Amino acid sequence: MIHTIEQFMLTGFEPGDFAYGLVHIGSIALMVASIPILILVYLSKPKERIIRDAKILAWITLLFYIVRRGVDVYQGKPFMEAFWPFYLCNVNTVFLSLYLIFNIQKGRDFFLITGMSGAILMFVVPEGVFNDRFLTLQIFESLLSHYFIFIVPIVFLATRTHELNLRKSWYSLVGLLLVLFNVEVLQELLTNRYVDYLFLNGPINLSIFGIPQVYIMFVLAVLYVYTIYIINYAALGKIRFDNGIILQHELKG
Repeated sequence: MIHTIEQFMLTGFEPGDFAYGLVHIGSIALMVASIPILILVYLSKPKERIIRDAKILAWITLLFYIVRRGVDVYQGKPFMEAFWPFYLCNVNTVFLSLYLIFNIQKGRDFFLITGMSGAILMFVVPEGVFNDRFLTLQIFESLLSHYFIFIVPIVFLATRTHELNLRKSWYSLVGLLLVLFNVEVLQELLTNRYVDYLFLNGPINLSIFGIPQVYIMFVLAVLYVYTIYIINYAALGKIRFDNGIILQHELKG
């Protein structure tokens, strides 16, 4: 029993590259299956209940985030490198948890919107995540964090617990710039090393006509953000198509 716990927490069971193995495919299946179920369940629940349950999930997710990184430090990883969020998904995990726990509204759009994209990319391109044949603490924490930043926005938007505000979309743009600054500038100041946490140099090359990939990815990120705003506004009936798009909500102030 103790040996099994040690394998789960520290050493792993059968280390290797098991992307698209049983744990990976199983986690995707469970995530996809849970979407319609949770939406149907929470559509009939009051807003206060949805927020309460999301807050509980936030506490659990943050707890495992801390425990997993405490184990990393125990195994020799520098404290700052272990705990400071550099990956976009880690930024979303930490701050969306704190936003829910302390009921912070300003800038929440950014974490709801970008969290979904980061989670989907992890499940599609799981670089370094599924590094064991069986479930370990590292894999479980990663799955929990990415599921959290995916399912909370889906449920919040589908149940209208949170409505995106296009007038405050500039918060999301500032958020993208801060994430870029965090990785490209602050990282080296804090850790004295550089890791491509935003995948600006791979695994997919998006450079076009010699334009650096960072600019291409930033433009794509901005387009994605505003696409989500448009989809949300359309779902809420705030967009009317009549000789072009009219944002009814904006016109009414």
